Amino acid sequence: MPTSFAYLGVVTVWSTTALAINWSVAGMSFTAALAGRMALGALAAGLLMLVWRQPLPLDGASRRTYLIAGVAMASSMACTYFGARYISSGLMAVLFGLSPLITALFASLIIGERPGRGQVLGMLLGLAGLWCIFRDRVSLGPEAHWGIVGGLMGNVLQALGAVLTKRHGADTPPLATATGALTVSALLTLAGWWLLDGQWPATAGLKQWGAVVYLALVGSVLAMSLYFLLIQRLPTAHVALITLITPVTALWLGHVANDEAVSAGLLTGTALIVVGLLVHQLPLWKLWAERMVREAE
Repeated sequence: MPTSFAYLGVVTVWSTTALAINWSVAGMSFTAALAGRMALGALAAGLLMLVWRQPLPLDGASRRTYLIAGVAMASSMACTYFGARYISSGLMAVLFGLSPLITALFASLIIGERPGRGQVLGMLLGLAGLWCIFRDRVSLGPEAHWGIVGGLMGNVLQALGAVLTKRHGADTPPLATATGALTVSALLTLAGWWLLDGQWPATAGLKQWGAVVYLALVGSVLAMSLYFLLIQRLPTAHVALITLITPVTALWLGHVANDEAVSAGLLTGTALIVVGLLVHQLPLWKLWAERMVREAE
């Protein structure tokens, strides 16, 4: 698959993921919603492997990749699903908009991708945006701080997992990586649901189950396969650039489809985060512009 198509696919799915998570946890416990998503996702990915007759590599390097990616997925999604009960889907997506900044920080510490002055400025602008959102937490809801903390923790764990997968991951096919990671994540989240809840969500309706199925098939299998493809082909920070557009589109979707209020503090924080992302990724824009000029000559 062309890298550009994979990139566009991940952008589209991630723009709708926060809203689907919000819908799924509205009718069942967050552990049930997460375990259902991961279990269905792992099953669907395994069936695709069988249909396409793709082997699942089980060498030491591949198993390490599945474990790293699966643990990161389960832990980050657990924090995200917990936080989704207290804040809007738009705010959750905005928090994940900080992913490039946090990913770049981990990439600097772990794999030596040193940030320039512009990238440091971008991180500071992102922190300023986050501060605006925290300051506005009263209008976001009395328990919004739990959602913000959960979203940030999920963001940190996802970014750390991406960098560790980049450093220690094997060169396995994207679908195989997604299948292995989803299997590990499904086992962990099912165990978490059994220990913390253990109750079948009998009151969940079609909307909630539809969101779980969408997240499992599209948000997990398709998006994660494309995501791991991008991780293999592109620098880590470039992959994280996907979240540049998703905060804006997710805010709009949450307002239109879920009647979510958008406060002045949230808009200000979102604007600062997006500007910070633009500044942080300015070297990437320059490289793309130079490449387009060379191709046009």
